[in-house]
Amino acid sequence: MKVTLFFSDRIRIQMGVLCAMLCVVAGQAWSQSAEYERDLWVVPMEASTKEMARPEFALQVNRGGGMSLPFFDDFSTPSIPNASGVGFETYHRWENASARITQTFALLPPTIGVATLDGLDGDGYPYSFNDVNTSGWADTLTSLPIALGGYFPESNIHLMFYVQGGGRGNAPDPMEDELVLEFKSTDDVSGEDFWTEVWSTDSVQTETFERVFVSVDDPVYLSNGFQFRFRNFGALGGNVDLWHLDYVFLNDQMDPSVFEVVSEIAFYEPVNTLLRDYTRMPWIHFQSDPAFFMRDSLTTFQRNLSTTQADNIETGFTVDYAGQVSVNENFFQNTNVATETFFTTGFYVGDNPQGDDFVFDSSVNDSCAIFDVSFWESSIGMLHQEKVGVPDNDSITFQQVFINDYAYDDGSAEKAYSLTAAGGKIAMRYSIAQPDTLLGLAIHFTPYYTNSDVETFLLRAWADSAGIPGVELAENYQFHTPQYFTDGYDLFAYYEYDQPIPVDGLVHVGLVQGSEAFLNFGLDKNTNANVGQLHYQLGLGGQWSASEIAGSVMLRPILRAGKTETWTEVEQWAIEAGGDALWVYPNPSKSGEVSVAVTVPGSWNLWEISGRRVASGNWLTAGVHQLSTAMCAPGMYVLRVDGGATARILIE
Repeated sequence: MKVTLFFSDRIRIQMGVLCAMLCVVAGQAWSQSAEYERDLWVVPMEASTKEMARPEFALQVNRGGGMSLPFFDDFSTPSIPNASGVGFETYHRWENASARITQTFALLPPTIGVATLDGLDGDGYPYSFNDVNTSGWADTLTSLPIALGGYFPESNIHLMFYVQGGGRGNAPDPMEDELVLEFKSTDDVSGEDFWTEVWSTDSVQTETFERVFVSVDDPVYLSNGFQFRFRNFGALGGNVDLWHLDYVFLNDQMDPSVFEVVSEIAFYEPVNTLLRDYTRMPWIHFQSDPAFFMRDSLTTFQRNLSTTQADNIETGFTVDYAGQVSVNENFFQNTNVATETFFTTGFYVGDNPQGDDFVFDSSVNDSCAIFDVSFWESSIGMLHQEKVGVPDNDSITFQQVFINDYAYDDGSAEKAYSLTAAGGKIAMRYSIAQPDTLLGLAIHFTPYYTNSDVETFLLRAWADSAGIPGVELAENYQFHTPQYFTDGYDLFAYYEYDQPIPVDGLVHVGLVQGSEAFLNFGLDKNTNANVGQLHYQLGLGGQWSASEIAGSVMLRPILRAGKTETWTEVEQWAIEAGGDALWVYPNPSKSGEVSVAVTVPGSWNLWEISGRRVASGNWLTAGVHQLSTAMCAPGMYVLRVDGGATARILIE
């Protein structure tokens, strides 16, 4: 079995999986074959479970100085340590947390970026896989210490935040799941720290955000070691029972009855591509006709949070490749933006009647390229002047990736897609821009209640026949299984065809599953390639049907794209481009030695999947290093570079 970690498409924060089942009703027979968008799963829970699970106090934390007021986070900057890495300590507002920052899960958030609490741990793996009846305390988001010493109950300190349940993802179950806010106090005699619940909700607003104010007026909280934290109680089986938090603000002299957000204009939805049809495509394919593959225009989504007028909002976008920057000011400007409203801004891209068309420079590299793209608006927002050098809610950033794969999805799985039929097939159609060789598929399987890593499937590829899969291309007998990862969210696994397949023009790629078990493919709900491109077949002899579920199944064809060594040029390019990355090739390996490309040097450890360390060392420089695997028995290993990245290695 040849299954290796291919790459991670995390949108800065990354991103996660959210899963659900469509129309679960009493008495429904699961043997009925169908395609499912998994949502609305209700997990029953005994009423006493919450009280039994709630701890009375947390571990002690040393008292001392803390951050000064105001405390503010709109989750558009790398404010959680596990989301940002080294060098962003200035922007940290929270302790290392199992909660994460997301940009694609919430609906109509106050600003782009929210903190999401769910049933996945900080490594993107379910707290309790395989048991749909397991519920408990899951994620935690704890503030850094805040200096409230010297304030008084009359200081009118309030904590304000916005909250939503579900959004584009699986919503918490009303009256069953819960989000709580707790304040920390310290016993002056014993020095022991206690957490006290000061607010909670088990009612769910799935499409809107509710604004909440909680007063901080008890003297036991007015110390220099004050902290607050959010925790969620719900199902532990995956990216389910989601709560989203945004615009967390703690300050004195706040009167909730008259509080207003002053001069805050913000983006609230991301942009994921400047290409016409894809979010990713092979570089040499793009080079064949760059202008054709660019989208003509796009629209950004913004809002005015303030109760005062905001005029003359200037916008534009910037594209950066290795320090070569192109600044494109927008001809459309917003004036007299109404207060407390949502609004949109149009941008010309590849078809600009008022100026030069924008096209990615196809001469910058001959094998692959990654462009940093940023959409921006006038810098108007709370504490925006303190956010220097990082994106905030006045900008949208993403990477336009050109390597050797095609993709419709944006790399984030808001839901899960499944078939319930033994022998069921799915096929995603792609238009291959020039003759090439199909090597394999990159697939994201999202963890959702049931661990399906023992289920099998066979890769397939079909020629096009009037828009649906036609004759099968090549024969594939190698069984594969879904892979889940414990080192991040939204990771893809690479599955290799038995033999490379020549392809050109329209081709359908996918698989046939061995049983009726849910395989739970990642389903991106921010794009919609399923309509017109995704087909499914329910068992032997069934007819191909067009998918009726909106979104994009996260299944990507991997092509040779002009490379003699499929991965070598990609990794070497990454070394030149920089960034926090780690690649291993060949992978899988039989030779007794692998090449490791690192962009962040440091000490390294090679671990068996069971947790036993088998080798270690120290790479003093970035670049390509050789690693002996002669001591390794066949199996899966994890290579980790301290302060850098992690990769899995399959030794055959």
